[in-house]
Amino acid sequence: MRKLANLINRLSTFFLDMDGVLYRGEAPIGGAAQAVAYLRRKGKKIVFMTNNAAYTRRAYVHKLARMGIPARESEIITSGYAAVLYLRKRAPHARLYVVGEPGLKAELRQGGFEVLPDNRAGEVDFVVAGLDRTLTYNRLEAGVRALLAGAELIATNLDATYPTETGLSPGAGATVGALSGSSGKQPKVVIGKPSPNMIKLALRMAGSRPKETAILGDKLATDIRAGREAGLTTILVLTGVTSKRDLKKAKGTRLAPDIVLSSITDLVVGK
Repeated sequence: MRKLANLINRLSTFFLDMDGVLYRGEAPIGGAAQAVAYLRRKGKKIVFMTNNAAYTRRAYVHKLARMGIPARESEIITSGYAAVLYLRKRAPHARLYVVGEPGLKAELRQGGFEVLPDNRAGEVDFVVAGLDRTLTYNRLEAGVRALLAGAELIATNLDATYPTETGLSPGAGATVGALSGSSGKQPKVVIGKPSPNMIKLALRMAGSRPKETAILGDKLATDIRAGREAGLTTILVLTGVTSKRDLKKAKGTRLAPDIVLSSITDLVVGK
């Protein structure tokens, strides 16, 4: 307990993954709101981050608020928003086709990009792929034809699954896999964790240095790997996709976290 208290006092910034850490689907994880409030009372900077690009940052503000967690849009990074910043820097006038959900399309449009419909997919520069829970054959076909016509593939993330109230569901990796498998094209870039893109962006947003920052997540292959490679303190919670068996297998590898907690509520020292 004292070790954890000392760690919290030493760190200035916490990057909090959301799915599996603060909630599962629409069900909040018990005590998560209190844990976030505790970190704020301690004066810690917080960045909420998620590989899930299905919603805009504004939508996540409202979702967190429904769970008793106040957050500003400027404190939230999604892989969709990170994709906007990536494209602004490298191809600011690009035309896009999206194999993903309305939130991803909205984030890209808000970022100034033209998102073309199915019947114009062959005209685009990039196909942006994310979680798509209403994926249709027509949408997949349009994306594949765009890729075969010369467009590049951008993956918001490659997560195989994500946690929901009823268990694990297929993630964006399923969408990307279908596009790659049919077109023969691999992603030009992967935006989300464990890629360094989101971590670098979060550090800039928070004005924080790696040695004073922790990432708290539920996935070894994304959250913990990204944090380890960026030099952050890594904290794993067991309320998401990682089991104790997975943790045992990771011991002694680059996926082993610095700290393991049963839940984010364990951060509240002296509760």
